[in-house]
Amino acid sequence: MEKYRAPYRLQAPMGGVRLTGGRYKRVFENNVRFLKDFDVDRMLYWYRVHKGVDAPGVPYAGDAGHFENNLKGQTAGEFLMGAGTALLWEEDETLRHMVREVLAGMEACRDEDGFIIPIPREQFSAREYPNYTRAWITFGLLDAGYAGETRAFELARDMTDVFNKSDVLPYVKDLNLGFQGILANTRMYDAPNGAPEDIRVAIDAYQETWWLEQLIRGDHRAIYEHPGNHPHSTLLTTLEGYLDLYRATGEELYLNAVKRALGMYEDKWQHVGGGINMCEFDRYWPGCNWLDPSHNYNELCSTNFWVLLNQRMHRLEPDDAHYVDEMENSLYNVLFASQVESRGYHYLNFLQRTKDYRYLDRATCCASLGTRLAGLLPQFLYAYTDDSVYVDMYASSEVELPNGVSLSVTSGLPESGRVRVAVTKAEKPFTLRLRIPRWACADGRSYYETHENVTAGAVFEKEFPFDFRVTRYTGGEEIKGKERYAVEYGPLLFAAMGAPNPLTVRFNPAAPSAWFTPVKQMMPGGSVLRLKLKGDRMHEYRAYMDIHDEPFDVYPIVEAPAEE
Repeated sequence: MEKYRAPYRLQAPMGGVRLTGGRYKRVFENNVRFLKDFDVDRMLYWYRVHKGVDAPGVPYAGDAGHFENNLKGQTAGEFLMGAGTALLWEEDETLRHMVREVLAGMEACRDEDGFIIPIPREQFSAREYPNYTRAWITFGLLDAGYAGETRAFELARDMTDVFNKSDVLPYVKDLNLGFQGILANTRMYDAPNGAPEDIRVAIDAYQETWWLEQLIRGDHRAIYEHPGNHPHSTLLTTLEGYLDLYRATGEELYLNAVKRALGMYEDKWQHVGGGINMCEFDRYWPGCNWLDPSHNYNELCSTNFWVLLNQRMHRLEPDDAHYVDEMENSLYNVLFASQVESRGYHYLNFLQRTKDYRYLDRATCCASLGTRLAGLLPQFLYAYTDDSVYVDMYASSEVELPNGVSLSVTSGLPESGRVRVAVTKAEKPFTLRLRIPRWACADGRSYYETHENVTAGAVFEKEFPFDFRVTRYTGGEEIKGKERYAVEYGPLLFAAMGAPNPLTVRFNPAAPSAWFTPVKQMMPGGSVLRLKLKGDRMHEYRAYMDIHDEPFDVYPIVEAPAEE
């Protein structure tokens, strides 16, 4: 039986991409430094305690210790996710050694039947162990396997075999955030040693047909009133799993539900800049668009799921550039904005006052998926078939693809729109598709510029125009008699600097180019963009991704200027 009834039409590189400069490279390298600051003994602490051997050091215990002490083993999964994806593109002796130490420690302390979560077996049905923790450890093992540590595939296989026969299956999706667990099974099926049983268990234990049908009807209650343990934007990772089920089975129900859900999220659940306006343990409704940090929204985990879900759709429907627009928007304005140098990742990316302090805790779900998404950055730049190459995002890089094509890209993005794509090798003529992003199109509709019969030596140069876009705020924090606007310039979201919140500034939102002047400024990490506001010596706008520890407001009150 064929493994996929609806296979991907595009391949994603699993190596051969080297970042050569710019913002993507900076984020990637910060991530590697962050990963190398992990302590192997601390990651293996609960494994060694479980085995009854000496456990030097102490477990990671930020944020009251929830993630590592209540979900033992998740931090090892976090590290392996980030390190495994990073090692696909650049070899690093220290990182490789750490990966091998963690894998060896996990294997030495696992149970005889392959159960690899460091807890007594009777605790497996508690908290989020069978779903969240199992998923994180599975993802980490698989990512280490793809990075060349093939024994990790076998460890993931053994753990999945234990789960596929476990006594929690009849009620696993009803446990805490149970819907998250489906992706552990579908990703295992994708692995070189995946098995049909992985798909059968995913369907039998996790599928909620009524929920898929609710999505297809366009009922937003499927998003904010899911009757499981509690609603959460991690339902997006469930959609990743359902899209994997579509690929495996060809069943249109899954694809139809995912596509309808994507539209619903974009319509009512997505903030300017690409963040998802939902998290958990709060009151939500379609279009609530919370801003105040007293609410939970723009969680980095949700952005990870959003990016990878849109990447799946791009690989299934290659010529719809909209999916890549969504990926790019979320990478620049959430992932890049969440990374605080090499120190950590903001958990919630607030749009008012200050960002979340929890970048100080390196052992969280969001730090985990931040490391994985940053490690995958080179993969998002290109896609390919036997006779074509898609340049999806423009970052200074060099790529050598399995289809015999090599490219060199020089890019000023996201600070300037100048891009150069040079074909350095082509074993045969091929089709090159260059994405023209929506932010550079007057009508806001992106597309691929297609070049046929391209050969080695060809050079393509683009100058993507930067323009302003303003978005009027609507939602649960509207202020009677006032209007609030967000400003974007080129691919970037900007924020007004200062306090108190909400700020008040003066400009004409119908003519932003008459009021804002872009200024490029050199900083220690490279050039950044600032927007100077005409007639205002108290406020400037900075790119949201460049702000971390000072007050700002993405949606200030905008009043009419005294003079235009």
